[in-house]
Amino acid sequence: MVYPPNLPKIPKRPEEERRWPSPTPYPIPSEELGKLLKQILDRLDAIEKRLDNIEKILAQTKPSL
Repeated sequence: MVYPPNLPKIPKRPEEERRWPSPTPYPIPSEELGKLLKQILDRLDAIEKRLDNIEKILAQTKPSL
């Protein structure tokens, strides 16, 4: 990549510094945990249904090799 002369180059950092910090658990009350997991599963199911629909549409419009 070519930078214009008036912009400084971004210094390169060692690989260790570029990693994301490890997540720390957020304290969730046990009664809320079940609700949270149910919401996550519902969202994943919705995503899976949308992907299935996309696959069906692509299979109809494009012949498989």
